[in-house]
Amino acid sequence: MFLKKIELSGFKSFADKTVISFENGVTGIVGPNGCGKSNLTDAIRWVLGEQSGKSLRTGSSMSDIVFSGSESRKPVGIARVTLVFDNEQKIFDSPFEEIEITREIKRSSGESSFYLNKTPCRLKDIADLVMDTGLGRDSLSIISQGNISSFADARPEERRLLFEEAAGVAKYKKRKKTSLAKLENVHANLERVQDHIDHLNEQLETLREQAQKARQYKTWKEELSGIEIALLARQISACEESLKKCTARLEQNQLDESSAKVRLNQQEDQLEQLRKQIFELDQQLSMDQNTYTKTLEESYALQRRKVEQDEKRKYAIDHADDATRIASLKEMLTEAEFEMKDRSSRLSEMRDRLTQTDAQIRQLEHAMHQAQMDLSSNQNHLNSLQSRKMVLENRLAAPYAHQQGVQAVLKARASLQGIEGAIGDLLRSDVEYAAMLSAALGGASEQIATRDDRCARLAIEFLKRSRAGRATFLPLSVCKNRSLFPDQQIIADHAEGILGRAVDFVSCDQKYGILASHLLGNILVADHLKNATEAAKTLKYKVKIVTLDGDVVHAGGSMSGGSRKSSNNAAMLKRDLEEVKTSIEKGTKKIQEITSSISDLSSKNNRLSENRIQLRIDYEKLENIYRLKKEKVDDLQAQLSSLNAYANTGSSVIEEDSLVAQISEIHARLDDLNSMIQVSRTSRSELASQADSLEGEIRQLRRTLSSLSSEIHSDELEKARTETRMEQALMRLNTDYSLTFEAASEYTCELAEKEANSRVKKLRSQIASLGDVNLSAPAQYDEVSAQSEFFESQKEELEAASSKLLDAIDEMDQSMIVQFTEMFNKINAQLDGIFKAMFGGGRASLSMTDPENILETGIDIDVQPPGKTVKNIQTFSGGEKALIAISVLFAILKARTMPLCIFDEAEAALDQANVERFARYISRFKDQSQFIVVTHRPGTMAQCDTLYGVTMQKDGVSRVLKVLLKDAAKMSQSNSQSS
Repeated sequence: MFLKKIELSGFKSFADKTVISFENGVTGIVGPNGCGKSNLTDAIRWVLGEQSGKSLRTGSSMSDIVFSGSESRKPVGIARVTLVFDNEQKIFDSPFEEIEITREIKRSSGESSFYLNKTPCRLKDIADLVMDTGLGRDSLSIISQGNISSFADARPEERRLLFEEAAGVAKYKKRKKTSLAKLENVHANLERVQDHIDHLNEQLETLREQAQKARQYKTWKEELSGIEIALLARQISACEESLKKCTARLEQNQLDESSAKVRLNQQEDQLEQLRKQIFELDQQLSMDQNTYTKTLEESYALQRRKVEQDEKRKYAIDHADDATRIASLKEMLTEAEFEMKDRSSRLSEMRDRLTQTDAQIRQLEHAMHQAQMDLSSNQNHLNSLQSRKMVLENRLAAPYAHQQGVQAVLKARASLQGIEGAIGDLLRSDVEYAAMLSAALGGASEQIATRDDRCARLAIEFLKRSRAGRATFLPLSVCKNRSLFPDQQIIADHAEGILGRAVDFVSCDQKYGILASHLLGNILVADHLKNATEAAKTLKYKVKIVTLDGDVVHAGGSMSGGSRKSSNNAAMLKRDLEEVKTSIEKGTKKIQEITSSISDLSSKNNRLSENRIQLRIDYEKLENIYRLKKEKVDDLQAQLSSLNAYANTGSSVIEEDSLVAQISEIHARLDDLNSMIQVSRTSRSELASQADSLEGEIRQLRRTLSSLSSEIHSDELEKARTETRMEQALMRLNTDYSLTFEAASEYTCELAEKEANSRVKKLRSQIASLGDVNLSAPAQYDEVSAQSEFFESQKEELEAASSKLLDAIDEMDQSMIVQFTEMFNKINAQLDGIFKAMFGGGRASLSMTDPENILETGIDIDVQPPGKTVKNIQTFSGGEKALIAISVLFAILKARTMPLCIFDEAEAALDQANVERFARYISRFKDQSQFIVVTHRPGTMAQCDTLYGVTMQKDGVSRVLKVLLKDAAKMSQSNSQSS
């Protein structure tokens, strides 16, 4: 016994779990048409790996084998079939004595799962297990009526497959197929290896020349480097010496400036003190003059009184005409009052002029103080602008000095391949768009464009080898034209403030148009940030937008902006430099204007001060005259009153003497006051002279300070330039040669400066004459040589593998030829006897269509039934063909024992006599093979040892039960009647 049992669940019409146990001998499966008995054969084929839905009589999908339901039964979700085999005789190559193979499929996914002894496995594992056991998917162990017809009607080449299965050469064919695939792979690898070898040999020829050029370049470059390092060391030493002198001169000028500022402050304070003293003297003079005037008035009053006394006495003596005197006095009084009023009006005007002059002086002093502060502030700002100008000029001369890697590549571009330049230099714009372009490019402006990715890799290797820093490269070969999507372009065209795409504002060489499009083709430009944010919102933040001021709304919604950081973009640097130069011109002009204004203000102040002093003196004189006129008016009024009163009394001699004494005292006081006034005026004149002298010294100090400031600025510029030259030299040492100044100082050059520069020029010309130099050529040559040797060894190994595989294939071919020939002869030897038994005589034989090509020959069957001539199988009737095919199958079974044979209505086309012969012949083999026969022919049933009946009720579900022979006959009769 080989197949012990089969378990079905959900498979086709077997909706319920069904278990069929098999015994030794012949087991028959009977039942009426449509009951599902052939589904048992399909189940066995399915478990053993059948993948064809047509062979399993299903629909287009394998999941159709799952029970789909009926009017009274619901469909099930999974189909599962298990075969249990007895492996005591080790038919299967497995240590287990019982083999259980299960396959299941789910309706939902349509995917099959396989299990071997309940362990998940692959279809391939099942196929390998049953290979050469006679149970393969295309084996002769499962024979149906369709197989019989197919075998009889098959072409000789197709019929050969059955004989190959019988010969057991499937494993050889599989191994041969694998070996041929390996051989094909080996040949493909050989072609690839040979292509590599050919390509490497071409490279070696090129690299040999490049390596020679690289060695010459290295020799000249080392000499050039030695001279340049020595010259740089000399330059740095000279710069250090110059810096020492410049620093000492700068420090001295700064000390002189500080000392001059101290002196200026002191003299300005001293001038302020002098002006204060002059003001106090002016006040004292005014007081003294007032006192002098009052004393003079007292003198005049006493003299008038004395005159009155004299006149009274004279009046009394002379008895003059009073009427005439009165008239005369009135006329004199009128004239005196007119003069007094005139002096009063002039005094008022002079007071206004004094007040106005004082206000003007205060305004001038405030303006001078403010102008001095403006001068200092503008001078500091101008110094800052000069420093900024020098920095920008240096940066414009070396825009990528802070990017060591970028600067190193750009300096070495003559010796590198395909270096186009920094992107910020390749893409240009007008000055007004410089900020926009800088913002649009961002960090890409400092990237280096290369011809292709190979040139970028070579440049990176150069940076690594020379330890010159890092840089980012963009190969032109990877650049693509970029633009907005059509819907985005439509929105941009109608958005307020959108000026266009950034690429439209850029100019560049034609070859860099793809670079501009790659970086700027999908970036929009807006006039200002508000419109940029509105447009970005409309575009759902999927497009980057930059403004003319350099603000950015990034794709995604983030924004960047604010004051601009200094850029390395040449246009931006030039723009900043022009702005700084313009500011310097304006600042210089402003300082000149302020200096001129201070000089004018100082002159005006001096004139106003002098005018004020003169006005004060004139005012005091006029004030004295006014008092005299007023006293005269008062005196005339008194005389007139006295005359009108006919005063006729005289002064006593005592009163007259007293008046004379008082007048003498007042005259003495007047003399003292006049002396004091003269002394004050002399002192004021001296102080004014000192103030004028100080003002001259202050002007000279200011000129000195201005000169010192210019010298200091000049020294600072020279120092900065020297420091820049020294830093550039140090940077060259570090960037180009990875050396410090101390290390460079050890390099010596016997040549003088002029000769050294001449040699440098010649070496550079020689190096330039070499053209592009592949510095890595020697190493590449060694590397390619090693690769060539490696591929040669690979070629030898592959050729050896190919020879070995060909030998193995030849060996397998010989084994298949031997086994196939032996099996063919065995089957052919058995066929004639079986044919005679099945046909009651006659003869039959097999023949090869191409005996010279055993591996591919077809199989023909030549048959001579009793009493007839020899014919090919194709010329017989259907029943005869079936009997001939069955004869061949029995011949195969006799030549090679099969552990299990399944006949699914294979004898359906035979008549009753031949069915009985067929059944009897099966019985002859039941001791060596297990037979399962699906049939409805009584003759076949009669030879079965065990019978199972398959029935189907109205629910559309197949059921299995053991039956007796008589019941099987009834089923067969029922089947015949239904037919």
